[in-house]
Amino acid sequence: MHCLSCGATIRSRSALCFRCASAGVDPAGVAGDDAAVRDRLERYFVVSALRCRNCGDPHETVTADGRSYTAVDFGIDSAAEWALEMDKEEAWIRNHTAAVDRALGELESAWPRAVAAVRERRQHR
Repeated sequence: MHCLSCGATIRSRSALCFRCASAGVDPAGVAGDDAAVRDRLERYFVVSALRCRNCGDPHETVTADGRSYTAVDFGIDSAAEWALEMDKEEAWIRNHTAAVDRALGELESAWPRAVAAVRERRQHR
């Protein structure tokens, strides 16, 4: 597990490392509530699916919860911007392991491939 605040490896079931807990960091304020974490992960799943498997450009349309999204909806207009957005979100996922772990189980039925990809990517780090 990792501290929600600083990302340090922790061995307890606490959400924060000793240093962050001692400093008075609020774990809910760092990662947000579970609904906010789920929303952020779903956003990450949608953005990741915008990239075309053939050419690599972010020109796909993704439908989630009955709404269609394109790269324009996220301010992305190039493969480079898409990659920067993905890097930012993947860093957030790495730094909020405990909150992400709790949310992945709830998202698995709606996003099975995306959840599996997040779990697989984390195993290889």
